[in-house]
Order: sequence, then C-alpha cells, then structure tokens
Amino acid sequence: MTTETIITTLSVLLALTAAIAATYFAKYRKSKKYVLSTSELRLQRELRKAENSLERYKTLYENVRPSDNASQKTDDRKKEVYRKIVSEAEAVMMERKELENEKAEIEERNKKLWDMSLTIQKEKERIDFLKKDIEAKHTSVTDSIHYARYIQLAILPSPETLSKWFSDHFIFWRPLEIVSGDFYWMKQSGDIVVFTVADCTGHGVPGAFMSLLGVTFLDDICINLDDSTRPSEILEALRANIIAAVSRNLDGRPMDDGMDIALCIMNLKTKKLYFSGANNPMYLVRGGELTEYKPVRNPIGKYPRIIPFETHEVDVQPGDWIYMFSDGYIDQFGEKTGRKLMQKNFRNMISTLSTGGADGKAQEDFLGEFLTTWRGNVAQMDDILVGGYRI
Repeated sequence: MTTETIITTLSVLLALTAAIAATYFAKYRKSKKYVLSTSELRLQRELRKAENSLERYKTLYENVRPSDNASQKTDDRKKEVYRKIVSEAEAVMMERKELENEKAEIEERNKKLWDMSLTIQKEKERIDFLKKDIEAKHTSVTDSIHYARYIQLAILPSPETLSKWFSDHFIFWRPLEIVSGDFYWMKQSGDIVVFTVADCTGHGVPGAFMSLLGVTFLDDICINLDDSTRPSEILEALRANIIAAVSRNLDGRPMDDGMDIALCIMNLKTKKLYFSGANNPMYLVRGGELTEYKPVRNPIGKYPRIIPFETHEVDVQPGDWIYMFSDGYIDQFGEKTGRKLMQKNFRNMISTLSTGGADGKAQEDFLGEFLTTWRGNVAQMDDILVGGYRI
C-alpha cells in the first residue's frame, strides 16, 4: 500500500465521520422530542469507533510516512546491495579464473603424462626385448652347465665301481650350484685301491674346472701303482702339477687356486690303509670309537710356507668305516642357532651313525634330512661332499 493511498483513505474516513455527526445533529434538531439518552448513546458509540479508526490510521501513517532521510537510507541500502553484488561477482570471476588456470595446468600435466607414458612404453618394450634376450642366453648357459654336470658325473666313480671294492659305501654330494668344486675319485690297480675326497677353490663352473684338473692329474699320477706307492707322494706330485697349471695365466696375475684333499691308499692283500691329507682329515670308526687322522696344514697349491705331506699307516679290519669330507657340511649355518655346525658336532654325528649299525643308504638319508632341518631357511653356503666307505 503506497503513502498516497493511505492519506486518501484517512481523508475519506474523517469526512465520513463528520457527515455522520452532522446527520445526527440535524436529526436531533428536527426531532426535539427524540429521546436524548438513546441518541446520545448511539452517537457516542459511533464517535468512539471513528476516533479509534482515526487513531489507528494515524499511527500507521506515522510509521509509513516518508522521513527526511528515507531517500538517503534507500540510497545507502542500494549501494550496500550493489557492493555485495560486485564483491560476489568479483569472487566468482576470480574463482572462474583459478579454475581456468587449474584446467590449463591439468591439460599441461596430462600432456606431459602422455609423453611420459609413450616414453615408458618404449622403454618397457626395450626392457622386454633385453629380458627375453637375457633369458634366452641364460637358458643357453644353464643348459650348457647342466650338460657339463653330466660330463662331471661321467668322470667321477660310478656306484658300481665303488661297490666293487667296498662292502658298503655312500656319497653325499650336494653342489651349491649345478656343478661342483668338490669331487670324489678312485683308481684301482691290482691289490692297490686309491680313493679320495677333495674340495677345490671356488664352486660352480670355476670349481668344476679345477675339479677336472684334479681328476686329470690324479689319473696321470696314478698310472703305475704298486705296494710302495704312498699317498703323500701322490699329493706332492698333485701339488706340483696344480701350481704349474694355475701359474700359466695370460695377464700375469698370480693365481692361488688349488684344493684341500684327503687321500687314502688301501692294500687289499695286506689290509693296510695309508692316509695323507692337505687340510682335510680322515675319520676311522671301529666298534663305536672314532679316530681322527689329521692332515698337514697346507693346501694343494701355492702357499707362503710349504710343508711336506705326511703318510699315516693304519691296520684296517672288516666293518671299519672310513669317512672323508669337504668343509661344506661343517661350515653350514643353522637357522635356529645362527652358527656353523662345527667339526665337533659333525664328529659326534658320524660316530653315532656308524655305531648304530646304519648302512650306507641310511647314513646318506640321515645326513640329508639333518642338513635340511639344520639350515632351515638359511641358504646353502658351499659345495657339500661326505664320503663313507666300509672295509
């Protein structure tokens, strides 16, 4: 409702009230005999109603009547609203600009990621090619080493050959890799049998090459065996051959490769056993008692202080067990203890095995089961070889 409409309405009501009052006054004058009390009461009621209405509209008018500073307030309100609108518009524009910048950054990152993905894809293809090439070469090399294992096994004594000269035996042979630097060897001439267990420097292919040298040299040295042949003589000749062989290198570097070995000569006629060792001992177990024959602390190869090898003479009896071994079993770490097995524990194990009356197969199985349990998840450390021979 506008201000003009309110003013008009109030004027009409005032005029109407005046007209009503005039009408009643006229009637009063014309009707002198009209009952005064009734007329006055009715006129008073109407006047009160008119006064009340007039007062209410006056109040309403005062509330809505434009003041002197109404225009100024309206302008200030409009300005405030305008400022808010401008501020919100600026904020929206800033946000839009930030979104556009982020969009541009994302597009740039996407472009870089795309370029990187293309580069990675090319690199992956190159790596896949190299991987396949390496796998092919690895397969070729592994196949060659597996074939070399057959060759190595072919030059080692067969179980039938060992069974011919011993009432029982076992060979516990566990290469660290496919081929081994540990080897066993045997040769017979008349009543003379030579047998040995050796541990070459290194393992895998280098160790296997050294073992091939050892077998070749032993075959040459032991062509002529007789009752006077002693193991210390064989080891001296083997040492000279190994030193001469490894000294012939092409780049002038000194080579200290060689082997540790335990070697026995048994005279089937006289029941004499002769032993000589280069760092590796020999155990003889008879009736539950273990006797250790110690080696000379020199390897088969170069050494700062050369010591002549010695020969031990032993009278053997049927049922005696002869044990020779490399250091792989003794030096194997155990998962639970974190330590090597050590020679003392190995001695006790060997003594218990032979005393219990176990045959060669049972002893070999026990050594395998014990080794698996002992090392647990610890990797095998070296080539392992244990040979047992019963007279």
